[in-house]
Amino acid sequence: MTIDKEGPKYDRIAIIGGGPAGLAAAKALAYEPINFKTIDLYERRDKLGGLWYHHGDKTKLHPSVPSVNQYSREMTSEGALKEDIYTSAIYKYMETNIVYPIMEYNQVYFPRNSRIYPLRQSVLDYIEEYIKSMPESVNFNLNSNIISVEKVNDVWQVKVEDEEVKEYDAVVIANGHFNTPYIPDVPGLKEWNEHLSNTISHSKYYQSPNDYKNKTVLVIGNAASGVDLSTQISTVAKKVYVSVRDKSKLTLKNSLIDYIGMVEEYNHTDKSVITRDGETVNGIDSVIFCTGYFYSFPFLKLDNILTDGRQVQNIYKQIFNIQDPSISFVALLKNFLPMPVSEYQSSLIARVYSGRYKLPNEEEMKEDYEIEMIKKGKGSPFHDFSFPKDIDYCEHLKSLIETQNCLQSGLIGPLWTKEKIYYRSQTKIQKEERLRDLIEHVKQLRKEGKDFSLLN
Repeated sequence: MTIDKEGPKYDRIAIIGGGPAGLAAAKALAYEPINFKTIDLYERRDKLGGLWYHHGDKTKLHPSVPSVNQYSREMTSEGALKEDIYTSAIYKYMETNIVYPIMEYNQVYFPRNSRIYPLRQSVLDYIEEYIKSMPESVNFNLNSNIISVEKVNDVWQVKVEDEEVKEYDAVVIANGHFNTPYIPDVPGLKEWNEHLSNTISHSKYYQSPNDYKNKTVLVIGNAASGVDLSTQISTVAKKVYVSVRDKSKLTLKNSLIDYIGMVEEYNHTDKSVITRDGETVNGIDSVIFCTGYFYSFPFLKLDNILTDGRQVQNIYKQIFNIQDPSISFVALLKNFLPMPVSEYQSSLIARVYSGRYKLPNEEEMKEDYEIEMIKKGKGSPFHDFSFPKDIDYCEHLKSLIETQNCLQSGLIGPLWTKEKIYYRSQTKIQKEERLRDLIEHVKQLRKEGKDFSLLN
């Protein structure tokens, strides 16, 4: 690492994670006009693509029940392979929930004849096209599970499983936040799991609605994954219940599903649950928690300082650790557009690490963080960038880069045209219309005795 009048220059960079966020970071670093000595990207699986690489046997993995913090660890069945242990939360019948024109990176495009809501394989194909646009200065390290990342004497020591420790000046964390499931500790749940093995799961481990054919299924949660899974399963299940916080706020219901209140007690003896409003539901064969995930960085020695699982703390502009900006994060946000936002974040990271952009001092960054936290709130809301926050955030990062006259060279995220902003503004309405069509499609499939299939 060298210091000049602009900012510190970091020569050796490690990127943890080979999904859309890590790839954006790699490209941004490689596009810098000031060359880095080393750009090493580590991916623990045998292929790049992150969340969108659908591979492995999910039946070999089982969640900790309950799973109430970022330290909860999965259990593996005998014979589980590495691809099973590191499987993705993506499932068999999956399409995106945003239209492809607003998913794209800068100047890398989906085929114009793509489905408006691309299938998972189409997204992976698109990511592979993005990889082709990457300069050769990026070193991709597959099958490289990171055991530890620790700073010793101003140098980041990165330990890869079954390999020697490697040293870096800066580390970019892009490992995603769909790894450690949240399963609440509800009375009777632990006992249920002990007596009725493999009947409690989480959306991370969901694969296909056919796994629930002719079963009575309880889905906990009615956000994006809860809606999608319950809709798919209602095609072939004997009965589907969905537990929601407030039934009065349901705007679109599936008549194949019974909606119940929050579950406050589980009873394994008769496979029943009791809700907050006193309703009892009996004969449940399977419970699927669609309750989200914790932020988790198990390889980081500073994990307990950086996050409580709900929020990444002491972070400037959702990217840089305030005490030590040589560690940064990409795509911590929620309810946002991952690929475009990742490029904008990575554009700033690259300029900071090349020394072209100088960050404010620690006191100023801390003040900015505290103002942001007051404005948004602590915990999960701190990372919520629902429209129009995500687009405003991209423009803000772009303006920061512009203030130090380093916008013209290097990578930058995609231009937010009026057309793209309109598409983004319509996301909620479009998703409701898509769900309405899907529910009618599912009803017809069930009437005809057919298995689930996606809309055309």
